[in-house]
Amino acid sequence: MSVSGAGVFTGSAAELRVKASALTGVLDDYRLAFEGGDTMTGKFLVSRLDYAGDFNGERSYTLSLESSGAVVVG
Repeated sequence: MSVSGAGVFTGSAAELRVKASALTGVLDDYRLAFEGGDTMTGKFLVSRLDYAGDFNGERSYTLSLESSGAVVVG
């Protein structure tokens, strides 16, 4: 399963973890939460991570994940 998204990083630990996974090509456990309350949980590979410029300490990103194995949708 492929999942893409975009958002803003504000220097959180999550940003460091995603960046490390992207650079090393490691599969990691993710729990994705959507506005409607749905979730997806499983092992994913960060297949793409792009940043756009900093503004007031925030950095926007686009992210693509590829699942490896079963994904639980809730």
